[in-house]
Amino acid sequence: MRRPFKAHHDGVAVRLSDVEREFLLGLPILLASVDAEPDDPAYVRLHVAAYPDDPAAQEEMTEYSGSQLAEARTSDRERFTATLEAGQSVLSPDEAESWLTVLGDARLALAARLGIEEPGWEVVDEEDPERITLGFLSYLQDQLVTVLMRRL
Repeated sequence: MRRPFKAHHDGVAVRLSDVEREFLLGLPILLASVDAEPDDPAYVRLHVAAYPDDPAAQEEMTEYSGSQLAEARTSDRERFTATLEAGQSVLSPDEAESWLTVLGDARLALAARLGIEEPGWEVVDEEDPERITLGFLSYLQDQLVTVLMRRL
């Protein structure tokens, strides 16, 4: 089986089909929909309260770091999209980290919408496209982490 990522002297080589790349272009769109719906379980999962038992401390935390986190996520999504649209075959270390963030956020969002909170979901029903998608994103994330860990 072809590995989607491989160590490269300039970062991480990406070996994805055009169909896989086109599919991945939808992830920032998915994540933008999450950011727009505070009642969405995915929103709750991606915006975890640092101080769930102290509303005042949580409000202060959000005031000071909320915009920075939003800016970082936006930057990661833009970088992810730009590298996909450009058809880049090698990601710099920073670009690879952006990919890792977007893949992780998309996995968390999809799992939250599916009501998955515990391990054991990995048995994928071939009739369930959402779980197949989650499995594919998990595979990509695992493969990218493996390559990045080798670079350390």
